[in-house]
Amino acid sequence: MGKNDGQSLGPTPSEASRTFPRGPEFPGTDETVTERYFQWDPLDDPDFAHLIIGKGSIGGKGRSLLFAMAKLRDSTEETLKRVVFPPSLFIATDSFDYVLRQIPDLEELKKEEPEVIEYAFLQAKLPSEVSEGVLKFLEKITDPIVVRSSSVLEDSLKYSFAGKYLSTFEFNDGETPLEERAAEVERDIKKIYARTFFPVAVAYRTKHGLGNDRMGIILMRVAGKWRGRYYYPTMAGVGFSRYYRRWTTRIRSEDGIIRLVFGMGTTSTKRGYARTFALTLPCLRPEGQNPFNIMRHAQEHFQVIDREQKSLVTVDVKRIWKDIFPYHSCFPDYAQIYSPDDDGGYFTPMSRHGSSIKTGEKVCFTFEEFACRSKHFFDRMKKLLALLDREMGVPADVEFAYHPSEDLVEIVQARPLWLSEQTHSVTIPDLENRKVVLKADRMVTHGVKENIPYLVYVDHHVYAQETRFHDVARGIGTVNDTLKGSRFILVAPGRVGSSNPLLGVPVQYNEITRCSCIVEVGFPKEGYMPELSFGTHFFTDLEIDGILYMPVYEGAKNNIFDESFFDSSPYALGSHAGIRIYSGSFSVYTDGDRNFGVVVADRVDEPENGWD
Repeated sequence: MGKNDGQSLGPTPSEASRTFPRGPEFPGTDETVTERYFQWDPLDDPDFAHLIIGKGSIGGKGRSLLFAMAKLRDSTEETLKRVVFPPSLFIATDSFDYVLRQIPDLEELKKEEPEVIEYAFLQAKLPSEVSEGVLKFLEKITDPIVVRSSSVLEDSLKYSFAGKYLSTFEFNDGETPLEERAAEVERDIKKIYARTFFPVAVAYRTKHGLGNDRMGIILMRVAGKWRGRYYYPTMAGVGFSRYYRRWTTRIRSEDGIIRLVFGMGTTSTKRGYARTFALTLPCLRPEGQNPFNIMRHAQEHFQVIDREQKSLVTVDVKRIWKDIFPYHSCFPDYAQIYSPDDDGGYFTPMSRHGSSIKTGEKVCFTFEEFACRSKHFFDRMKKLLALLDREMGVPADVEFAYHPSEDLVEIVQARPLWLSEQTHSVTIPDLENRKVVLKADRMVTHGVKENIPYLVYVDHHVYAQETRFHDVARGIGTVNDTLKGSRFILVAPGRVGSSNPLLGVPVQYNEITRCSCIVEVGFPKEGYMPELSFGTHFFTDLEIDGILYMPVYEGAKNNIFDESFFDSSPYALGSHAGIRIYSGSFSVYTDGDRNFGVVVADRVDEPENGWD
């Protein structure tokens, strides 16, 4: 392993010749610094060259991770010496090219169903040096591993490809013969290669005019440790050096945030339960201090690798807390007991020796004590993110795991963060004689969208009575397809795109491709609350496509939810009784600097025919 024939694993010719914008498009971007970041070659660094197999590029995820580790290594900050990355192996793109040459008619194969594409790739063979490298890696690693995509196009200031390719977990039990474990990993590698040509990836590249891609691979030990039958890190999450969706002006955009979960970090990239921390004010909560609201939005499920099932599974802390409690000396720092009462309930701390849970009570992860006791952790994350921001020349984001007992942070991904908002100044026109139907005062994006012909509204009363939640989501997708190019504003209760339909409509991103703005409406009494979605694949797609966002809280000061407008204005029903379509002229004005956003209805027409 290492450098071969003088070939570089740094930027491809197209990458080396790219220009790096500065100014209003990328505020704060240092063109020279960013260019150095993209041109850095891990093969020139002896600390990393031996981790790489083959020639070409190791892709965006791989190179960015090693760049981050190089800068951390060179840092003089003492606290950053407690930041590492898991044992890893990087496979360059010439292995991908080797496999492609074994596909007889790739252009025809691209037209087939995904199963057919994958089958063709599984029949190919990997280069012998890759097979040998995988065997040597697995000789040393007998914990679970993840096989990750790392494509060349993922090395970008704008296009993250979040969720478009594939990562797979392997149980990698040391009792299983080495050859069998290696065969499973090789199978995963070829599956990831095949995903390069799956419709979702091809459609994404076509939409953004990106052309073909080439795939590198990362083999990485899963961050965590065995705790009885379960393997997982104590905590994991995503972090960002800039924070433009502030829920209070007490937070500055440069303070940075993290989104934290108990267990595997896979749940932190979905629109489910997670705790959002502003790194300079970690005790603040975007959902406020009401115990009922905290309980409704506190994490209760987490992901682990199960020794018995030999796979990644989701477990319920209410069911297994007694099993994992002995493995966490500081478990009460993360979890509390919620008890209901007529005034919204209350939390009590868990004894460090265990607690008995009464009927009606439940354990949930609030991270309340952790926020108060772990200043050193938040200081470290702030310094880490600020370092990467400075060294990349652009905002940065990371995925990480944290092990409190060792006070150790493991970085599993680091990359530039694309933010389409904040790219230009916003002028809010005079609204005195215009009908404001929605108004927000926190967490808004930055932009103007005028004369939008449709507004799609999900009636929260109907949705609250629904049990077939996905029917509502598919109904929004039907509207999206029927509009045939026209734009719309989507107004819905709670978290749009939530992985938990009790929190909001579980719409998929491809069902709102014609959406110009998402308005999430909070109804605390019904349990629907908007939530910052930093770090989720859903959020990344919104940012890249410039879809505006604003949360509105019913009854909150400086917020407007004009329900009488939605009830009295003419509308057509969608394919679900809870979906209303209003046609006319609607505009959105959002100013992220001032935390001000409005939706204005300038005209509402009589319903169109043809909605079903």
